[in-house]
Amino acid sequence: MKTGIRYQLFILTSKVAVSTLILLSVVYSIYFTIFADNFPEYDWIPASHDWALTIISCLLSSVTALGFAWSFAQKVITPLNTVAESARKIAEGQLSERARHSTREIRETALLIDDFNTMADKLEVMSSEMKKWNAAIAHELRTPVTVLQGRIQGIRDGVFEKDDRQFAILLNQTEGLSRLIDDLRVLSLSDSGQLYLYRETVQMDKLIINSAELFRNELENKGLKLVIEAEEMAGFVDKMRIGQVLSALLSNAIKYSVPGKILVTCHMIAGDIRITVEDEGPGIPSEESATIFDAFYRTLSVRSEKTDGSGLGLAVVSAIGRAHGGKVCCKQSILGGCCIELRLPAETN
Repeated sequence: MKTGIRYQLFILTSKVAVSTLILLSVVYSIYFTIFADNFPEYDWIPASHDWALTIISCLLSSVTALGFAWSFAQKVITPLNTVAESARKIAEGQLSERARHSTREIRETALLIDDFNTMADKLEVMSSEMKKWNAAIAHELRTPVTVLQGRIQGIRDGVFEKDDRQFAILLNQTEGLSRLIDDLRVLSLSDSGQLYLYRETVQMDKLIINSAELFRNELENKGLKLVIEAEEMAGFVDKMRIGQVLSALLSNAIKYSVPGKILVTCHMIAGDIRITVEDEGPGIPSEESATIFDAFYRTLSVRSEKTDGSGLGLAVVSAIGRAHGGKVCCKQSILGGCCIELRLPAETN
């Protein structure tokens, strides 16, 4: 109890009262010692009733000061107690617990409660997101691992032949697993602010053309015609990461677009390098245009069709865009489908 605020304030008030009484006596004595010659003998010595009045005044002052101190302590102690109680409950796993405001609190303690509750809100959201991430990661990893395990066990037991087709299936699963791990690593680095870029001055038109051309045959096999419109310009970017962006966007086009044209553009507009990938359909509903960049999010149409994909591609695109100081958005394409646009600041080294 001696470490409590109430006790400390009581001791402090008592010290002030005693110190005031001592100082009053010292000053009174010094004053009349100096001017004793101007007073008849013994007239300067305080009478009993003077001492009584002085002591009573000091006691009353002490009681009054203690009352004010106690009232002030209540304004401080009550909010601190509710914060401490909430902190204990949160430490025990009750993340929905929040500190409560009281009618008797000062501005600083009110701000403390607000900041504590804000911290608790973020902690609850982070915990919820972590659970979702863990569940999603486990779900996405389960499929390729299960296929690999089943195929390998089947080859060992003689159920499957040791031919090129089986090895191609195994290789495809390992490649998918590798891509998933790489995407998770990019998002993890982005969330922790450690997604570092290795920038260099590159010709954006050549980078766009070379990256997109790698997908031409695969696009044509899906009935998609690749059209590239790239303005000649230089950009100070991470060449590999921009290639990764185009790879993710064109892979999505191959998976989800209807047969038709795939338009890839790169232009300088209003001081920004704007890279777009557009298709002829089916497009993305406007109400989902912002959430498609969240990790593991998949549109309702994709989920209903059970199309392969982890839902990380656009999240990786968004993370790379932010790392470059730019942003990515989804809008309606002039072709009638979806347009994913990446805006990068046109800065040079």
